[in-house]
Amino acid sequence: MALQFSSVDSMDPADTDHDATCLRTVRNEANAVLSRLSAKMATIDDGGRLVTLRDELNSLLSGLSESESSVENEELTPVGMGSLGKEILVRVLDFLSWNEILVGRVVCTTWRDTARHARPEVYIGGYTGIELVSRLTSLRSVLPMTQELEVYCTGIGEISSIRPVVGFKHLRSLGLTEVGLSGFHPYLFQMPTLEVLKTASNEHFEWDLEALSGLPLLKRLYCYGNQRLTCSLRRLSSICGTLTHVDLEGCVQVTGTLADIGDLCHTLVQLDLERCEQVTGTLNDLRGFKSLEAVSLEGSGVEADISKAGPGDFCAIKDVDVIMLQALTRRLDSTSNHFVLSSVTHLDLSEFEDEFDVDLGLVSFFPNLQELRCECQSSVKGSVRSLRVLRPNLVELSLICCSEVTGALSDLRDFPKLKKVDLKGTKVTPDMQNIGPNDFPSLSDPMSDICVLRLVSDVPAFMRFLFEKKLHDFHSTRSIAFNSPDSCHPNLRDLPGGDGRKDLSRSPFKLQFVKVGPRVGWRWTTGWENYYFETNWLDPQPLPSDDGYSEYCQEVESKTKENLGPFRGLQDPPATDEEYKELAAAFIRYPRAFARSVRRRIE
Repeated sequence: MALQFSSVDSMDPADTDHDATCLRTVRNEANAVLSRLSAKMATIDDGGRLVTLRDELNSLLSGLSESESSVENEELTPVGMGSLGKEILVRVLDFLSWNEILVGRVVCTTWRDTARHARPEVYIGGYTGIELVSRLTSLRSVLPMTQELEVYCTGIGEISSIRPVVGFKHLRSLGLTEVGLSGFHPYLFQMPTLEVLKTASNEHFEWDLEALSGLPLLKRLYCYGNQRLTCSLRRLSSICGTLTHVDLEGCVQVTGTLADIGDLCHTLVQLDLERCEQVTGTLNDLRGFKSLEAVSLEGSGVEADISKAGPGDFCAIKDVDVIMLQALTRRLDSTSNHFVLSSVTHLDLSEFEDEFDVDLGLVSFFPNLQELRCECQSSVKGSVRSLRVLRPNLVELSLICCSEVTGALSDLRDFPKLKKVDLKGTKVTPDMQNIGPNDFPSLSDPMSDICVLRLVSDVPAFMRFLFEKKLHDFHSTRSIAFNSPDSCHPNLRDLPGGDGRKDLSRSPFKLQFVKVGPRVGWRWTTGWENYYFETNWLDPQPLPSDDGYSEYCQEVESKTKENLGPFRGLQDPPATDEEYKELAAAFIRYPRAFARSVRRRIE
């Protein structure tokens, strides 16, 4: 909806009675409460506290009557935007976009003068070189207090100059994305108030890190894919007192070692040198950076070595990259100078794409980890028992289709904060016999695919566990994979296709919770024509004398008996491994003969 601006200092006369109307409403409600209170006092012997409440209500009513009379007799003074002081009006304009401010400044002289003091965030782009310079020059005169300027000019060719940006004397953040700059532009480094400089995909923009000495307040430097950026990292020392973020991803001509930025050890929070091939050193060079929260060195010449790190080093690291993970893997078996990354709370191993083997014992370096995730990574190995070092803090565990992960579900049973567990496609066994009703005290995500069931006989205990933890969902089915957790649907992985097809998205059986009246149960179901087996009830059957028993009987018939088809009288599919695999193969080959095959093997 377009903004409408007005400088008329007036108020709708219909609004002047609003306060008096509100007071009359409150008075009437207070009188009603007082009447009910008096009636209540007449029915009890000791009404001391009620007497006090009655007196307070009477006092309130007296005050309301006086206020109502005062409001009705008061001559209301209209208030409009023009009545606000310049400072307040500037704060109002700061909430608007720069385009809206340009519209508002034409309302009147006051608004035009006030707009010059607004501090908007300006995003401008899509112009040719001459048009862009003209637009920036115009904005510099009407919005001179602009503090954040983003310029993007995708696909319009080269631009010889954007010198007007220097005219924004109060600029704190400047972003240049695909502006087509080529050659040197030293004026861009003559802005003493600039705190953030971003330049992305300006391949022909030539400059060196030494130019940053003209930006004494610079805190954040983001430079992506600037292939003409040259010089050594040592030049960053010229602004070591303020620099907190350095991102030089893809700046392939930058040289030096990590030791060259040692002067930034007290201020640097984020360092990204991905694909800076000429930058060398080891992670040991960063161990004294007490404020460093994130480091990304993939594709650089930096070695994955933290052999010299000790207690207290890397204490602020929150994000772990592939180089850090490799270094930790190499050090996993070391017993000297043990240290931990106590600030890491979230770790996603999916980002590393099977680049090297990762042992789950690696989590010993992250004692405060709250979320551990990984998906479809065969390089992640080890037992979930090694995760017990995370017992006090782990909230979410998701290791989907990590086929080399082993262990038992009971290894996680006493984790006090664990809310979600997803271990489908792993080799973790559902040893339900070792899990009691008080285990997994915080498990609460109904969509958790807790683990891969090994046998059909494991299902009853598993479904009761979900029911007792209130993790049952009546609106969806659970796909169950048996016997071989080597893929997302392992029970179909090695089966003969019959007619040459192999549909891995289909599973012969699924599990489904059922609710009928007050009663909950579960049943096996098939994806073919929605047939299902008899229901396994988890609650006792209502008594004939219970209210709603007849309705319950009707609902049982409609919800659990109508689609039994060939499975009538059957509660479970075949329990042996060989029969199950034969049925799965039959399901793929000839779905319409599948049900007959099930019944024949069970009977």
